[in-house]
Amino acid sequence: MPKAPVLDKVAVDLARGHTQPAIQRLSSLVNAYPHDLDLRHRLAAVHRMTGNAVEAGRWDYLNPTAEPAETAAFERAFPSAPRRLAALRWHGTADLAPTEHARRRLVELTEAAAEEFPASIVEPPHRHRFLTVAALIAGAGVVMALAVLGAVTILQIF
Repeated sequence: MPKAPVLDKVAVDLARGHTQPAIQRLSSLVNAYPHDLDLRHRLAAVHRMTGNAVEAGRWDYLNPTAEPAETAAFERAFPSAPRRLAALRWHGTADLAPTEHARRRLVELTEAAAEEFPASIVEPPHRHRFLTVAALIAGAGVVMALAVLGAVTILQIF
């Protein structure tokens, strides 16, 4: 989705005082362009307009001019580093951040998350066991399907 037309709609929404559609549109843009810090800042600004300090802090977290009170509200709402990292909806490594400040924040948060709960960064618990069981079930299903197909073929011959 191109940014410009959506941002035009956001401007119309805000001019009419419709913050919820503006938030939804900006959220969609942030999902589509997760490394665009300007979009994150705009989303934070709309949340700020509505008085939602937690969301303003969340979306401005990577911005060097983020309001300390909003950052603190975000950190209180998401007390663990893994949850904060997930809430930021950042895709990829910190190297993808366009500013040094954002890269530093992401590295610090990723390191804190790894120290707090290493399995959450590496992979979900019991992932290998789940994949093994799923593969066995799928394999058994294929074998059963082939056995039925073979039986039907043999019965058709007779």
